[in-house]
Amino acid sequence: MKITIPTDWNGVTLREYQAYHDLLKESETKREESTNKEVTDFEIKCAIVSLFSGVEMNLLLIEERYRIEHLINMMGFLSHPITGKVKTKCKVNGTRYYFEKKAKKISGGQWISLQHFLQDPEKIDENLHNLLACFAYRRKWFKKTHEADKHEQTAEDMKELPMTIVKPLTDFFLSDWETSVTSTLRFLEIVAQRLKRKAEKELARSSANTDGSTQSTTSRMEDLNFGTITST
Repeated sequence: MKITIPTDWNGVTLREYQAYHDLLKESETKREESTNKEVTDFEIKCAIVSLFSGVEMNLLLIEERYRIEHLINMMGFLSHPITGKVKTKCKVNGTRYYFEKKAKKISGGQWISLQHFLQDPEKIDENLHNLLACFAYRRKWFKKTHEADKHEQTAEDMKELPMTIVKPLTDFFLSDWETSVTSTLRFLEIVAQRLKRKAEKELARSSANTDGSTQSTTSRMEDLNFGTITST
């Protein structure tokens, strides 16, 4: 039986990448509950090969063990970092997309959506397709538009992108987003400090005016001469 598998990250889609991570999490539980580690490990390796080759699990389980081991070794790149150039244009399922690299250029609505999918740091990989959809624009001729109402459809398209496009692009954007957020927070901190100093000065001036007016009134009252009024 012919079994075709990817030999580098360029051959792995975002959909497969996310499924692979889910499989690894499930495998940890299976190993902990297993009464036969050797058999469990073989089943897990067959599941990995099935995921990336599309061959059904039951067919792989009857393959020679050495062949499964060989296929797993050929996918050793899965333990290596994902590298690639940042690409802002691509075509997926017949739709052309443009990706904005600069976080400050996205709209307020996109920013809010992005914040929603970044709430849980442990689910970043799980939400990579949603994150990409937040700064993805559909390209038609020379126009590009972000269609928020088609977020789910766009996110599904993102799952078909190779990881050599996904990882560099999301890493670059999220790094710029973090810098932008830090700068915004610093700006807000400076503004808050200025407003605080201004409020303190206004309060001090108000207190001084109140004290001064009271003293002035008392002083004028004391200076009044209430002597006897005489007529000529």
